[in-house]
Amino acid sequence: MSDLMPLLAAADLSGLADRAGTWFATGRGRVFVRRYARHSDFIRAAVRSGTGQDRAALLTFHPDAYPLAPTWLAAIAQAASESADHRHPSASTGSVRLLARMTPDHRNGIPRLRDGSVGWSIPGAAARVWPTGRLELRSTTGRVLAGQLEGSQWDQFQVAAVADAGLRLLCAPEAQHMTRTGEPSGWSRPYDRPGNTSNGRERKGGQVYDGSTTSSCSCGWTTTSPSQLGARAMAERHRLDATSQLPAADRPPHA
Repeated sequence: MSDLMPLLAAADLSGLADRAGTWFATGRGRVFVRRYARHSDFIRAAVRSGTGQDRAALLTFHPDAYPLAPTWLAAIAQAASESADHRHPSASTGSVRLLARMTPDHRNGIPRLRDGSVGWSIPGAAARVWPTGRLELRSTTGRVLAGQLEGSQWDQFQVAAVADAGLRLLCAPEAQHMTRTGEPSGWSRPYDRPGNTSNGRERKGGQVYDGSTTSSCSCGWTTTSPSQLGARAMAERHRLDATSQLPAADRPPHA
C-alpha cells in the first residue's frame, strides 16, 4: 500500500468528479471509490479483500449518506476476508440477526420474508439482509446505506459486523448503547468448572450456586457481577454514563 494513498477516514467523497475513482487506505486494506454515472447523484465504492486483488463488496451512497461513507467502508474493509470468489455468500441470514450487537435482544424465532431475507429494527434505524449478500440499512430520517457483499467467504459473523457498523451510524442516540444482562452461572458441582473455589451456597448433592452474571453493551463494554441484580444495575449505570446522564463525579471507572 502506497504511503501517498489518501486515508479513507479523512476523505470528502462529495468532491469526486463524474466517473472518477480513487484508491483510499484503511487500517485493513484498500478501498476503491468511484462515482459511476455522469449525471447521477450517487457514488459507488468497491471494497477489496485483504489481498487487495478481489472485490469483496460494492456499496451505493447518495449525497445525504456521504458523511457516513468513510466510516462504514472502513468497517467493511475490516470485516472482509483475505480473498473473495465473487459467488453469493453461504451465511445463514437468520443467524446474522442473532449475532448482531445492535439488536434489542437475541431471541429466536425471527420471521423471514418469502425471499429469504431477515430484518430487525432499533430506535432510529432498521436493517435487512438477503441470502444473496444484499444489505439495506435505513434510518428514520431517510438516510440509506446499501450494498452487495460479494464472495462466499462472508460468514454470518462478518455480515453481522457490517450490519452493526451501519446501524451504529444511523440509529438514534439512545440506541448507541444497547445493554443486555445474562443469566447467573447457576448450580454446579465445585470442580465442574475451571477455577471454581466452592465459595457459593451449597445444597444436597455437593452442588454450589454461582450467581455471577455478565452484562454487556453493543459498544463492546462488558463486565461480570456477583449477582444478576448487580449485573442489571451495572448495565443501567453504564448506559446512563455513556449517554452523559450522570454527573462526571458519579461516573464509574469502568465506562
